[in-house]
Amino acid sequence: MSRRIPISAALGASATKATLVPWFALVLGTLPIAANAETKLGLQLHREPQFEFAGYYAALWQGFYQAAGLDVEIKPGTPPGAGSVDPVREVTEGRAQFGTGTLQLLVRAAQGQSLLLLVPVFQQSGAAVYYPADRDLALDASLLAGRVGRLPASNILDLELRTALHGVGIDPENVKSVALEPGGAIDDFAGRRVDAAVGSAWELPWLARERGILLRALELSSYSTEFYGDSLFTLQRLAGADPSMVRRFREASIKGWNYALQRPDEIAARILAKLPVQVPVSDPVGFARYQTEVARKLARYPDVSLGHSNPERWSQIQQSLINIGAISRPVDLKSFLYEPATVVRHDSNWQTSALLAAAGALVLSVSASLLWRRRFPWNAATTAASTTIRGLLGRLRGDLQLGLRAGVARWHAIASDASKRLRMAMSRSAVSKKSAAPNPRPTDLNALLGALERSLRRQLPGSIDCRFSPLPELWPCQANADAVAKAVSDLVVAAVADMRGGGEVIIGTRQYAIDDAAAVELAAGDVGDYVRLTVKDNGSGLSEETLRNIFDPIVTVRPAVAAAGELVFRLRLGGFARVESVEGIGTAVHRYFRRAPLATDKSAQQPPEGDEKPQAAAA
Repeated sequence: MSRRIPISAALGASATKATLVPWFALVLGTLPIAANAETKLGLQLHREPQFEFAGYYAALWQGFYQAAGLDVEIKPGTPPGAGSVDPVREVTEGRAQFGTGTLQLLVRAAQGQSLLLLVPVFQQSGAAVYYPADRDLALDASLLAGRVGRLPASNILDLELRTALHGVGIDPENVKSVALEPGGAIDDFAGRRVDAAVGSAWELPWLARERGILLRALELSSYSTEFYGDSLFTLQRLAGADPSMVRRFREASIKGWNYALQRPDEIAARILAKLPVQVPVSDPVGFARYQTEVARKLARYPDVSLGHSNPERWSQIQQSLINIGAISRPVDLKSFLYEPATVVRHDSNWQTSALLAAAGALVLSVSASLLWRRRFPWNAATTAASTTIRGLLGRLRGDLQLGLRAGVARWHAIASDASKRLRMAMSRSAVSKKSAAPNPRPTDLNALLGALERSLRRQLPGSIDCRFSPLPELWPCQANADAVAKAVSDLVVAAVADMRGGGEVIIGTRQYAIDDAAAVELAAGDVGDYVRLTVKDNGSGLSEETLRNIFDPIVTVRPAVAAAGELVFRLRLGGFARVESVEGIGTAVHRYFRRAPLATDKSAQQPPEGDEKPQAAAA
């Protein structure tokens, strides 16, 4: 049956400082911190030292490792004058205790290595197909017509290219492949030996710019399950033998990454001053500054908490690698992915348990209050509350790992999740408070779609049909045309990724007069006239749990849909977003925009009633 998933909160505007004081009095206290002799450890990087690893250097230089009782040596992946180093081999053979790597870590785990992935630092891999800016290219027949520079089949960039091709129904064997030498893509572009090449955002665009070659990019994450980027790992047996040390190393590393991304210029300058520049660039300072921007983009910082890992997304990534034959048997993800709340001992005392439970209740209460009241400006008290909560959780986390029962660990997981959502809500509110809508104006969505139609059809593989269904004489709506155009393109790409065996995408417009009853049913918030833009597919559909989290940018499996809801909120256009889905039938993403003022009215339709009765989520 059709239903909306409600989100409610127990506290409202009455959650003032006076309300919070008893909670803080209960949970704040002095917790003992054990002094540890420094443990000597090695961290093996998988590439040359650059801002891609800034967080680890920040943790070393700022003393975060030392404060955690750790003496850490960071080893470059390609020492000057030497060949590349395999971090997995270095760690398994004991020359290092921790390492960094790409999604190849999942492949190595499937091959039998008992690896433990501690932190996916980057939420995106940065892999893309690059091509000259004076050409048009998509993952369709136009790609098959050209020569594509590719790396060896075992390289993670080629693995991601193959999953993207599989996602749009293209056999990689049909691609006219040209073997790329490592670092040779720019020369191949300059010599016109390739029409496109797979590469990484970390270097290739900058190197092309220095050579005067203008490139455009097809981000591979738009065509398949989005791969994580660089991650930190260790061995499962090390985590089992010394869980406290592993936890401290992980937390100090995350702290270092927070520092580096908050002060990128400072850390970039220290990297340039202290470490050799091994990438052949003519402007090292400009290159370092460019990489700071890449790091923030790939980490989605600060919108996503550093180290966030979604098991469902990992499962989808693993399946995509199975589909292309990169791995033959699935990895036990519960063993492969580090779960802080499970690394505990079973001799906790009642006092720490009570404190942690109180802290969890505090976080949940404050989070509920602030999320419920997010339309109002944030003040110093609420900001201080969030800071205090994060500090409290940080102080408790050490005792949690060393002395809490598994049941209390669950409280910590719940409280941490609530704190993440609180920070996300505060971040969104700060954006909407500081900046006005970027030129929202009366917009004709039909005209916008007409202008987009050709480029949208080019994004679709031959197995996908596209149908446009515009309502004649549509009301103009209040929107930003550029932002809407990008969102529609992203939603179409996301829909295609959900139709691996082919299907149909429908893009349509409608208009509605929403009264009080419809506002409640649709979670519209306000009554009035709205123009609706819909992107609908007949893919596999979404489960109830997936749909419930669809607008949460931290855990969503469809970032484009979360962005659709975020856009309406951020631009403060008075609209809303809604998703309907039926497993086995498909998904429809609706974005409702406020009608722009008009001198004359046109008749409005009644609120929509679908033939199916899908689950729905609204934002």
